[in-house]
Formats: sequence, C-alpha cells, structure tokens
Amino acid sequence: MVGRAGRVGRRVLLAVALLLGTLLAAAPGADAADAAAAAPTDCPPVVLYAVPGTNETSEAADPARSVGLLARLTDPLAARWGDGLSVRYVPYPASLDRPFYLVSAARGAERLARDAGDVAARCPETTIMLVGFSQGGDVVSDVVHRAANGTVGLAADRIAGAIMLGSPRRDPAAPNLLDTPGRGVLGPRPTRELAVYDGRVYEVCAPGDPICATEDLDIRTFREGWASGAHRSYPTVPVGPAGVALFPVLERAVDTVVARATRSPVAVAVAQG
Repeated sequence: MVGRAGRVGRRVLLAVALLLGTLLAAAPGADAADAAAAAPTDCPPVVLYAVPGTNETSEAADPARSVGLLARLTDPLAARWGDGLSVRYVPYPASLDRPFYLVSAARGAERLARDAGDVAARCPETTIMLVGFSQGGDVVSDVVHRAANGTVGLAADRIAGAIMLGSPRRDPAAPNLLDTPGRGVLGPRPTRELAVYDGRVYEVCAPGDPICATEDLDIRTFREGWASGAHRSYPTVPVGPAGVALFPVLERAVDTVVARATRSPVAVAVAQG
C-alpha cells in the first residue's frame, strides 16, 4: 500500500511538472521568432514581476532594484539571463497601517496590473510571469483573479505563470505546491476563478505559516506560528519526496521559459543545467 508521504510526493511532482509544462507552452516558440525580432527594442523576451511583502518596499522604490525575500529567487535568475529576462519589482506601500493594509494591497494590485498590462499591450511576444510574497502574494492573487474576470487591463491569457507565496488570501482548495492544510488569514478568494489559467497559477503555503495556513483565529496559535519563522521559510522549504528547496525548483521553471523565449544554444544549455 502506498503511504500518505508517497501520495503527497507524487502530487508535488505532478504540480511542478504542470508548472514547468504550462510555462513552457506559454513561452514563444519557433513560429514566433520573426514576430519577436520585429518587437520594440524595449520588449524583453520574458518579464518577471516580483511583488515584495509587508515592509519590504515602498511606492518610491526603484523597480529595477531587488528587495526582500524574493531577491533570493530573482537575483540568480537576473545574473544568469541578462537581457533575456527583465525582473521588475513592483513599488507599492507594502504597509499594514500607513496606509491601511487593504489600501496598500489595492495600490499594489493597481500598479502591477498597469505595468504588466502596458507591457502586454506593447509587446505581444513577451512572456509575462508574476510572483508575490505575503502581502505581495495578496497583490498577485488580486490581479490574477481580476484578470480572469476581465476587470483589469491585463488579459488572463497573457499571464504565463503566477506564484503566490504565503498569501493571506489563500484558498485551501487552490492548486498548491505543498500539501498544507488551512486557509489565508484574511479569508480566501474563490478558486473557481482560477480555472481559466489551466494550471498556470499556484499557491505555495509553508506548513505552520500563520498567514496562509490558518485553521482558526486563535491569537496564541497565530503568535506561535509567526515565531516559528515558517512565513519566511520559502527559499528553503522542501518540496517533493527528495525535499528539494523551493526556490531552486522555481528557478528551474523560469530557466525553462527564458531558454525557450530566447532560443539561443547557450540559453538552452543553461536551462538544461
């Protein structure tokens, strides 16, 4: 009989395979080479929008400067791919009280939708990906849901992939790269709206993270979960039966996309490791 650990491991591997497969399918192929060559010079092959968490950025931040926890994911990618990958950090308040959280997250979603929507309109061959952590995960969640509903200037079919890490709006029924019970502390957005993405959008919720894995609103449990450091464990949280760290897995997914989009022998060799 296959144990629970084996079943969970296979689910994680399937989720990662789906993520890699859908991102790869969304990247421009050989038949897009001529169109890509004719694209505006400010249209990179791939743009990765990164949305930092609470207190990690501000509205005055430089979009070209990596900050916070997500820098551990994007810095190696930016160094590896150069002009093949544009990493853009979304400036927004990222605050809890000044302005109030809901206003802060809304401003982040507005900025992300506007910036990504502008690139989507100007650069039809550019592959667009999104990643957010904590409050930034809430921002990404807001945008992918509203894109699915057609209420922002970014079409859902232009989002090649999105990952929400430790989102306070996580739905426990949403596709998740980890088998973690619970829900987002602010209450979930409806997962049914994500069906349009066909496996391109994933939550990642670390075990014990009180922001995304809340079973109830007991303040002592929340404090203990926060003190555990689980909310900032995403770079190294193990996934799959081999316990591979999450960020290298996500790096590999992005490598695959950029290699396909740039279509250079060197890029392919880098992606293949």
